[in-house]
Amino acid sequence: MIITIQTTPVIENSENRLLFKIFNQKLLEKAAELQHFSLRHLEYVDPIFDDVVIYLIYNTKNQMRWYIANDVTPEINALIIKEMRKLAMITRD
Repeated sequence: MIITIQTTPVIENSENRLLFKIFNQKLLEKAAELQHFSLRHLEYVDPIFDDVVIYLIYNTKNQMRWYIANDVTPEINALIIKEMRKLAMITRD
């Protein structure tokens, strides 16, 4: 299974200009951590040739959230939810 972690950057405006770089850097760091360490073992779960795309975003309350962007089997969905809960990552509101 190929797992891709994408980020949706925070759009800079006059209200968040100071936090803009920090938020986007945290998104990139968390994406790299998930891709290379935390979810790496899921690459060997059957079906091996399925793709999973996970997006990381910040909600309006400046909390990092995630969601699966493509259709996956219920089993794969459950595995990803389980792993993300271990990391205290919360799904998108």
